[in-house]
Amino acid sequence: MDERVRNFIEETAQDLVGLDVALFYQANPRAFDTASGIALRTHRAVDEVEPALSRMSENGFLEVLSRGDGRYRVYALSPAPEAWRTLCRVSEAYHEDPEARREIILMLVQRRLQERMTGDAPGGGGGDG
Repeated sequence: MDERVRNFIEETAQDLVGLDVALFYQANPRAFDTASGIALRTHRAVDEVEPALSRMSENGFLEVLSRGDGRYRVYALSPAPEAWRTLCRVSEAYHEDPEARREIILMLVQRRLQERMTGDAPGGGGGDG
């Protein structure tokens, strides 16, 4: 698997929800929505989606914009070409390479098991699918 894909999965996606959010933005690059809107569109709970959106923002994949006099935070794909290229590589690995897809899922499952064993699960062990 491409090293950039591996790094994205380990550092940014970190769980199945993070992967879902990344794949959503790759499939919908013009999406511009709140956390609750992204949660609805990815069929996830808002409290599951918010950490993924934060990680993607912190790592330069999403922009966070304030709307409604600061009452709303909306998320949009970063205009940085490398952000788009990385999301395309992730999507290609996940959707078009069965071996890479298995490896991605295995990485995420192992991380989840490790968090559970060490008690480091965010949100007190909330589900990520």
